[in-house]
Amino acid sequence: MAIVIDVNMQRFADKLNITSSRMVRDYGLSTVDEIIEAEAERGNNSAVKYARAYYHSPDKLIKLFKLTDIENKFELLLHMDNSTREKVLPLIKQEDLVMGLNFFTQEKLLKMLMEVDIEELVNVVKEAFPLEQIVLMFTEEDLAGFFMNKKLDRNDVIEQLKILPPEMMQNFIEGVTGQPSYQTDSGELINSIANMPEEQYRKFMASIDPDVQRQLTFQLTKTNPEYLTLFHNETYVNMLSKLMKPEMIKPMIKLSQETLIKIIQELPEDLMSIVAAQIDTRDFAKFLQRGNMEVIEKALLL
Repeated sequence: MAIVIDVNMQRFADKLNITSSRMVRDYGLSTVDEIIEAEAERGNNSAVKYARAYYHSPDKLIKLFKLTDIENKFELLLHMDNSTREKVLPLIKQEDLVMGLNFFTQEKLLKMLMEVDIEELVNVVKEAFPLEQIVLMFTEEDLAGFFMNKKLDRNDVIEQLKILPPEMMQNFIEGVTGQPSYQTDSGELINSIANMPEEQYRKFMASIDPDVQRQLTFQLTKTNPEYLTLFHNETYVNMLSKLMKPEMIKPMIKLSQETLIKIIQELPEDLMSIVAAQIDTRDFAKFLQRGNMEVIEKALLL
Protein backbone atom coordinates (compact mmCIF):
# COMPACT_ATOMS: atom_id res chain seq x y z
CA MET A 1 0.00 0.00 0.00
CA ALA A 2 1.31 3.51 -0.82
CA ILE A 3 2.57 5.55 2.13
CA VAL A 4 0.84 8.96 2.64
CA ILE A 5 3.09 11.85 3.65
CA ASP A 6 2.01 13.39 6.94
CA VAL A 7 4.22 14.31 9.91
CA ASN A 8 7.31 12.91 8.12
CA MET A 9 6.88 15.24 5.17
CA GLN A 10 9.71 17.59 6.20
CA ARG A 11 12.26 14.79 6.68
CA PHE A 12 11.23 13.19 3.41
CA ALA A 13 11.44 16.56 1.63
CA ASP A 14 14.96 17.07 2.96
CA LYS A 15 16.06 13.71 1.55
CA LEU A 16 14.81 14.74 -1.87
CA ASN A 17 16.13 18.32 -1.58
CA ILE A 18 12.63 19.77 -1.86
CA THR A 19 11.81 22.93 0.05
CA SER A 20 8.93 22.78 2.51
CA SER A 21 6.96 25.37 0.59
CA ARG A 22 7.30 23.50 -2.71
CA MET A 23 6.46 20.23 -1.00
CA VAL A 24 3.22 21.64 0.29
CA ARG A 25 2.43 23.55 -2.89
CA ASP A 26 3.20 20.78 -5.39
CA TYR A 27 2.40 17.60 -3.52
CA GLY A 28 0.09 18.23 -0.59
CA LEU A 29 -1.04 14.77 0.48
CA SER A 30 0.60 12.92 -2.40
CA THR A 31 2.05 9.48 -1.73
CA VAL A 32 5.74 8.65 -1.59
CA ASP A 33 5.33 6.78 -4.88
CA GLU A 34 3.82 9.80 -6.59
CA ILE A 35 6.39 12.26 -5.24
CA ILE A 36 9.40 10.14 -6.18
CA GLU A 37 8.01 9.52 -9.66
CA ALA A 38 7.30 13.21 -10.24
CA GLU A 39 10.72 14.30 -8.99
CA ALA A 40 12.48 11.63 -11.00
CA GLU A 41 10.74 12.92 -14.12
CA ARG A 42 12.15 16.36 -13.31
CA GLY A 43 15.66 14.89 -13.20
CA ASN A 44 16.01 15.13 -9.42
CA ASN A 45 19.07 12.97 -8.65
CA SER A 46 18.13 12.81 -4.99
CA ALA A 47 14.83 11.19 -5.94
CA VAL A 48 16.65 8.62 -8.04
CA LYS A 49 19.07 7.82 -5.21
CA TYR A 50 16.19 7.56 -2.77
CA ALA A 51 14.50 5.13 -5.13
CA ARG A 52 17.55 2.88 -4.95
CA ALA A 53 16.85 2.33 -1.27
CA TYR A 54 13.07 2.55 -1.42
CA TYR A 55 12.19 0.54 -4.51
CA HIS A 56 13.23 -3.01 -3.78
CA SER A 57 10.59 -4.71 -5.94
CA PRO A 58 11.01 -4.97 -9.73
CA ASP A 59 7.41 -3.86 -10.23
CA LYS A 60 7.96 -0.53 -8.46
CA LEU A 61 11.18 0.02 -10.35
CA ILE A 62 9.40 -0.67 -13.64
CA LYS A 63 6.66 1.81 -12.79
CA LEU A 64 8.96 4.56 -11.55
CA PHE A 65 11.42 4.41 -14.43
CA LYS A 66 8.85 3.46 -17.10
CA LEU A 67 10.82 0.40 -18.14
CA THR A 68 7.92 -1.00 -20.16
CA ASP A 69 8.84 1.62 -22.76
CA ILE A 70 11.46 -0.03 -24.95
CA GLU A 71 12.88 3.40 -25.77
CA ASN A 72 13.67 3.92 -22.09
CA LYS A 73 15.38 0.54 -21.94
CA PHE A 74 17.36 1.41 -25.05
CA GLU A 75 18.54 4.74 -23.65
CA LEU A 76 19.59 3.15 -20.38
CA LEU A 77 21.49 0.44 -22.23
CA LEU A 78 23.16 3.00 -24.46
CA HIS A 79 24.50 4.78 -21.38
CA MET A 80 26.05 1.59 -19.99
CA ASP A 81 29.70 0.81 -20.48
CA ASN A 82 30.27 -2.02 -22.92
CA SER A 83 31.09 -4.68 -20.32
CA THR A 84 27.86 -3.95 -18.41
CA ARG A 85 25.77 -3.94 -21.59
CA GLU A 86 27.19 -7.29 -22.62
CA LYS A 87 26.01 -8.78 -19.33
CA VAL A 88 22.43 -8.18 -20.47
CA LEU A 89 22.79 -10.35 -23.59
CA PRO A 90 22.59 -13.74 -21.78
CA LEU A 91 19.21 -12.64 -20.39
CA ILE A 92 17.70 -12.24 -23.86
CA LYS A 93 15.63 -14.89 -25.61
CA GLN A 94 17.31 -16.89 -28.36
CA GLU A 95 14.96 -15.58 -31.04
CA ASP A 96 15.72 -11.97 -30.08
CA LEU A 97 19.44 -12.61 -30.38
CA VAL A 98 18.81 -14.06 -33.84
CA MET A 99 16.80 -10.95 -34.73
CA GLY A 100 19.94 -8.95 -34.02
CA LEU A 101 21.78 -10.79 -36.78
CA ASN A 102 19.82 -8.70 -39.28
CA PHE A 103 22.04 -5.75 -38.41
CA PHE A 104 24.98 -7.48 -40.09
CA THR A 105 25.57 -7.73 -43.82
CA GLN A 106 25.25 -11.22 -45.26
CA GLU A 107 28.93 -11.10 -46.17
CA LYS A 108 29.88 -10.39 -42.55
CA LEU A 109 27.66 -13.18 -41.24
CA LEU A 110 29.17 -15.69 -43.66
CA LYS A 111 32.65 -14.63 -42.59
CA MET A 112 31.78 -15.16 -38.92
CA LEU A 113 30.23 -18.55 -39.66
CA MET A 114 33.62 -19.64 -40.95
CA GLU A 115 34.81 -19.45 -37.33
CA VAL A 116 31.84 -21.24 -35.72
CA ASP A 117 32.34 -24.74 -34.30
CA ILE A 118 31.55 -27.26 -37.03
CA GLU A 119 28.97 -29.02 -34.83
CA GLU A 120 26.94 -25.83 -34.56
CA LEU A 121 27.30 -25.00 -38.23
CA VAL A 122 26.04 -28.47 -39.15
CA ASN A 123 22.96 -27.84 -36.99
CA VAL A 124 22.32 -24.60 -38.86
CA VAL A 125 22.67 -26.26 -42.27
CA LYS A 126 20.42 -29.17 -41.26
CA GLU A 127 17.80 -26.62 -40.23
CA ALA A 128 18.15 -24.84 -43.57
CA PHE A 129 18.15 -27.86 -45.90
CA PRO A 130 16.97 -31.49 -45.89
CA LEU A 131 19.77 -34.06 -45.80
CA GLU A 132 19.16 -35.10 -49.40
CA GLN A 133 19.77 -31.54 -50.58
CA ILE A 134 22.85 -31.13 -48.40
CA VAL A 135 24.43 -34.23 -49.92
CA LEU A 136 23.57 -33.08 -53.43
CA MET A 137 25.40 -29.80 -52.78
CA PHE A 138 28.65 -31.49 -51.80
CA THR A 139 31.24 -31.04 -54.55
CA GLU A 140 33.29 -33.95 -55.89
CA GLU A 141 36.24 -32.51 -53.97
CA ASP A 142 34.16 -32.51 -50.77
CA LEU A 143 33.19 -36.14 -51.30
CA ALA A 144 36.74 -37.27 -52.04
CA GLY A 145 37.97 -35.53 -48.90
CA PHE A 146 35.21 -37.18 -46.87
CA PHE A 147 36.30 -40.68 -47.87
CA MET A 148 39.95 -39.84 -47.24
CA ASN A 149 39.13 -38.74 -43.69
CA LYS A 150 40.53 -41.16 -41.11
CA LYS A 151 37.61 -40.43 -38.78
CA LEU A 152 35.26 -42.13 -41.24
CA ASP A 153 35.06 -45.69 -39.94
CA ARG A 154 35.84 -48.27 -42.61
CA ASN A 155 33.39 -50.76 -41.09
CA ASP A 156 30.56 -48.26 -41.45
CA VAL A 157 31.46 -47.69 -45.09
CA ILE A 158 31.58 -51.43 -45.82
CA GLU A 159 28.18 -51.95 -44.20
CA GLN A 160 26.68 -49.21 -46.37
CA LEU A 161 28.32 -50.64 -49.49
CA LYS A 162 26.49 -53.90 -48.83
CA ILE A 163 23.11 -52.18 -48.92
CA LEU A 164 23.57 -49.90 -51.92
CA PRO A 165 20.43 -49.73 -54.08
CA PRO A 166 20.68 -52.25 -56.98
CA GLU A 167 21.18 -49.66 -59.72
CA MET A 168 23.87 -47.90 -57.68
CA MET A 169 25.58 -51.22 -56.95
CA GLN A 170 25.65 -51.88 -60.69
CA ASN A 171 27.29 -48.50 -61.33
CA PHE A 172 29.77 -49.18 -58.55
CA ILE A 173 30.83 -52.60 -59.85
CA GLU A 174 31.09 -51.49 -63.46
CA GLY A 175 33.02 -48.38 -62.48
CA VAL A 176 35.52 -50.40 -60.44
CA THR A 177 35.95 -53.45 -62.69
CA GLY A 178 35.23 -51.98 -66.11
CA GLN A 179 33.05 -55.04 -66.79
CA PRO A 180 29.29 -55.70 -66.79
CA SER A 181 28.07 -56.07 -63.23
CA TYR A 182 26.72 -59.60 -63.77
CA GLN A 183 30.27 -60.85 -64.25
CA THR A 184 31.33 -59.82 -60.74
CA ASP A 185 30.19 -61.11 -57.37
CA SER A 186 29.40 -57.99 -55.35
CA GLY A 187 30.10 -59.75 -52.06
CA GLU A 188 33.59 -60.76 -53.13
CA LEU A 189 34.34 -57.26 -54.41
CA ILE A 190 33.23 -55.68 -51.14
CA ASN A 191 35.29 -58.16 -49.13
CA SER A 192 38.36 -57.34 -51.19
CA ILE A 193 37.81 -53.64 -50.48
CA ALA A 194 37.40 -54.36 -46.77
CA ASN A 195 40.77 -56.12 -46.73
CA MET A 196 42.74 -53.44 -48.55
CA PRO A 197 45.63 -51.75 -46.69
CA GLU A 198 44.43 -48.53 -45.05
CA GLU A 199 46.02 -46.01 -47.39
CA GLN A 200 45.06 -48.00 -50.49
CA TYR A 201 41.49 -48.34 -49.22
CA ARG A 202 41.06 -44.60 -48.63
CA LYS A 203 42.53 -43.62 -51.98
CA PHE A 204 40.31 -46.20 -53.64
CA MET A 205 37.13 -44.91 -51.99
CA ALA A 206 38.12 -41.30 -52.76
CA SER A 207 38.35 -42.14 -56.46
CA ILE A 208 35.17 -44.15 -57.09
CA ASP A 209 32.23 -42.79 -59.09
CA PRO A 210 30.99 -39.52 -57.48
CA ASP A 211 27.37 -40.68 -57.74
CA VAL A 212 28.24 -43.78 -55.71
CA GLN A 213 30.14 -41.62 -53.23
CA ARG A 214 27.13 -39.35 -52.91
CA GLN A 215 24.77 -42.26 -52.27
CA LEU A 216 27.12 -43.72 -49.67
CA THR A 217 27.51 -40.31 -48.05
CA PHE A 218 23.74 -39.96 -47.80
CA GLN A 219 23.42 -43.41 -46.21
CA LEU A 220 26.33 -42.82 -43.84
CA THR A 221 25.18 -39.39 -42.65
CA LYS A 222 21.59 -40.52 -42.29
CA THR A 223 22.70 -43.41 -40.09
CA ASN A 224 25.46 -41.46 -38.32
CA PRO A 225 24.65 -37.71 -38.47
CA GLU A 226 27.91 -36.89 -36.70
CA TYR A 227 29.72 -37.73 -39.94
CA LEU A 228 28.47 -34.41 -41.30
CA THR A 229 31.06 -32.74 -39.07
CA LEU A 230 33.84 -34.26 -41.19
CA PHE A 231 33.25 -31.63 -43.87
CA HIS A 232 34.80 -28.17 -43.66
CA ASN A 233 33.11 -24.94 -42.53
CA GLU A 234 33.73 -23.50 -45.97
CA THR A 235 31.62 -26.25 -47.56
CA TYR A 236 28.61 -25.38 -45.43
CA VAL A 237 29.13 -21.62 -45.62
CA ASN A 238 29.04 -21.92 -49.41
CA MET A 239 25.69 -23.71 -49.14
CA LEU A 240 24.24 -21.00 -46.89
CA SER A 241 25.53 -18.26 -49.19
CA LYS A 242 23.05 -19.44 -51.82
CA LEU A 243 20.16 -18.33 -49.61
CA MET A 244 18.75 -14.84 -49.36
CA LYS A 245 19.84 -13.13 -46.15
CA PRO A 246 16.48 -13.54 -44.26
CA GLU A 247 16.35 -17.24 -45.15
CA MET A 248 19.96 -17.68 -44.09
CA ILE A 249 19.37 -16.03 -40.71
CA LYS A 250 16.32 -18.13 -39.74
CA PRO A 251 18.19 -21.43 -39.24
CA MET A 252 20.85 -19.64 -37.19
CA ILE A 253 18.45 -20.14 -34.28
CA LYS A 254 20.33 -23.44 -33.99
CA LEU A 255 23.53 -21.68 -32.95
CA SER A 256 24.26 -21.85 -29.24
CA GLN A 257 23.45 -18.84 -27.08
CA GLU A 258 27.16 -18.42 -26.43
CA THR A 259 27.91 -18.21 -30.15
CA LEU A 260 25.04 -15.81 -30.84
CA ILE A 261 26.19 -13.53 -28.04
CA LYS A 262 29.73 -13.57 -29.38
CA ILE A 263 28.39 -12.48 -32.77
CA ILE A 264 26.12 -9.76 -31.35
CA GLN A 265 29.07 -8.35 -29.41
CA GLU A 266 30.56 -7.41 -32.78
CA LEU A 267 27.82 -4.79 -33.26
CA PRO A 268 28.46 -1.09 -32.52
CA GLU A 269 27.07 0.02 -29.14
CA ASP A 270 23.88 1.60 -30.51
CA LEU A 271 22.86 -1.51 -32.44
CA MET A 272 23.86 -3.80 -29.60
CA SER A 273 21.67 -1.67 -27.32
CA ILE A 274 18.71 -2.20 -29.65
CA VAL A 275 19.18 -5.95 -29.38
CA ALA A 276 19.69 -5.81 -25.61
CA ALA A 277 16.52 -3.71 -25.24
CA GLN A 278 14.50 -6.78 -26.22
CA ILE A 279 15.12 -8.14 -22.72
CA ASP A 280 12.04 -8.95 -20.66
CA THR A 281 11.12 -5.84 -18.68
CA ARG A 282 11.00 -7.59 -15.32
CA ASP A 283 14.36 -9.27 -15.97
CA PHE A 284 15.81 -5.87 -16.84
CA ALA A 285 14.52 -4.38 -13.60
CA LYS A 286 16.13 -7.20 -11.64
CA PHE A 287 19.36 -6.66 -13.56
CA LEU A 288 19.38 -2.98 -12.60
CA GLN A 289 18.72 -3.84 -8.97
CA ARG A 290 21.76 -6.12 -8.93
CA GLY A 291 24.19 -3.25 -8.60
CA ASN A 292 23.43 -1.34 -11.80
CA MET A 293 21.14 1.44 -10.60
CA GLU A 294 23.87 4.00 -11.28
CA VAL A 295 22.98 3.58 -14.95
CA ILE A 296 19.66 5.29 -14.30
CA GLU A 297 21.32 8.08 -12.38
CA LYS A 298 23.76 8.72 -15.22
CA ALA A 299 21.17 8.66 -17.97
CA LEU A 300 18.47 10.72 -16.20
CA LEU A 301 15.89 9.47 -18.70
CA LEU A 302 13.08 9.03 -16.22
